[in-house]
Amino acid sequence: MELEEMKNTWGELSKRVEKQEIRTNQLIEKITQKNYNSKMNIIGYSEFIGTIICYLGASYILMNFTKIDEVLIQVFAGISVALLFILPVISLKSVRAMKNISISSNTYLEIINLFGRQKIRFQKLQKLNVALGLFFMLIILPVLAAIQGKSLDQIPNFWTLIFPIFVLFFLVFSWWVLKSYNKVLSATKKMLSDINN
Repeated sequence: MELEEMKNTWGELSKRVEKQEIRTNQLIEKITQKNYNSKMNIIGYSEFIGTIICYLGASYILMNFTKIDEVLIQVFAGISVALLFILPVISLKSVRAMKNISISSNTYLEIINLFGRQKIRFQKLQKLNVALGLFFMLIILPVLAAIQGKSLDQIPNFWTLIFPIFVLFFLVFSWWVLKSYNKVLSATKKMLSDINN
């Protein structure tokens, strides 16, 4: 009789331990998913603010398009508006792809592989955005000057001082943003690596 009671008690304890282990694993997955989303939101919020700025810039160009007389500058304005609409979409889609990685529905190895692929894709798209941003900077300057009713040649020290400082500022800012994003991505990768431990 005592042996039978011990078996039953042991069986009940085993079931409780299994249920507790399942609950613990689910809780860990929820916390990890929440932390993961929190880290991705850091990038997402930055990209969202950048999107608003780009759309405001595109609106400004469109509202002042009639002030541009030269056909070439009008083409530059059209390309600028297209870039201001397309670049944020590329960024937001890549952030969303990274954010949509589900920790609870994938195995550990799948999560790491999926995150690695999305991270590389995101970094490539950010580098593409920097390159397109430089191109945008080159074509927007004549557009902005035309909206002001000026030519770039009329602005004193434009090519010798203003333009190089503008390029330097853009490159430093881009480097800082990419460095910040890589820091967040590295912390996220470390957090995901710690799941298995």
